[in-house]
Order: sequence, then structure tokens, then C-alpha cells
Amino acid sequence: MTAKITTGFAAVAIAIAAAFTAASGRAEGNAAREAFLKRQAYDEMVRISGQVDVLQTNIAELTARLARLENDSGAKAELDALKAEVAALRSTNAELRNRINSLHDEIVRDLTRKISQMQKELAPPPPPPQAAPRSIGPHREYTVQGGDTLSLIAAAFKTSVSKIKEMNNLKNDNIRVGQKLKLPL
Repeated sequence: MTAKITTGFAAVAIAIAAAFTAASGRAEGNAAREAFLKRQAYDEMVRISGQVDVLQTNIAELTARLARLENDSGAKAELDALKAEVAALRSTNAELRNRINSLHDEIVRDLTRKISQMQKELAPPPPPPQAAPRSIGPHREYTVQGGDTLSLIAAAFKTSVSKIKEMNNLKNDNIRVGQKLKLPL
């Protein structure tokens, strides 16, 4: 059981380290402090896990002693004292387990919050709002053919290159075969 707890904490520590490594380029100052605090919390969990191991060993030894003493009729007072000690150790053990679970939950919540924050920081910005389509008035549609240029099309339809670019929201003179262009009437 303790090995599972320790292994779980190691996994949490690895996840924390990975999250802070990924964020280090963006928050150098806070990352070191947060990594230090996370390391302290992890060390505290490891220390408490060690205490739980020792307590479990003590409980096993005391339980064995109790079994031996129960067979000895003259050891009633010592038996009662040992039972009280076992009960106290079990209570302490339960408190330490609750503390471990609390620290684990706190680290997981904090890690989840940090990951969410990093995802927001790494997410691409939303696209700029599209300009409302403007009315271009009466027009006809022309499909670009091979060899066409804006200047040839403008000359053929007795308009200007700038008017074609404006009507089609073109940023430059590049057009491609098959592209549909709006042309003034």
C-alpha cells in the first residue's frame, strides 16, 4: 500500500516537474519559486509516507505482542496499555494518511490550474474580427484563366486594377487559375 502511495507521489512529482519545465520560458521568476514550493510539498509527502511506514511496522509489532500477551493471564495490565498504544498509533496513522491525501489533492488541484493556465498562454490568439462585408454594387463574376493578370482583366473589362482589388479584397496582384473575381459592370 505504501509503495503505491510513494509511486503515486513520484508520478505527481514528475508531472509537476514537466509542467514547470514547459512553463520556464514564460515565467522564469515565478517558476523557480513555484518549483521550490512544489518540491517542499513533495518532500513533506515523502516524509509523511515514511512516518506511515514506521507506524505500520509498529502496529504490526504491537499486534504480535498483543497476541502473545492475550495467552498470558498475568499480563492483563500490560495488554490494556498495549491496546491503548495500538489505538493511538492507528489514530495517528489515519491522521497522517488524511494529511497525505490532502497534500496530494492540493498538488493535483494546483497542477491542474497551472496546466490550464499554460494552455491558455500557449493557445493561439483568436482571429481578428472579420470586417463586415461591404456593398460592392452591381457586378459580374469572372473566372481567372491561364495567362490572365489583373492588368489584362482590367483592360478587357474597361476598369482599373485597383477597383478589381478593392472589390475582391485583394492585398496584392497575385491571382490564380480558377479564382472567381467580381468585376464592375
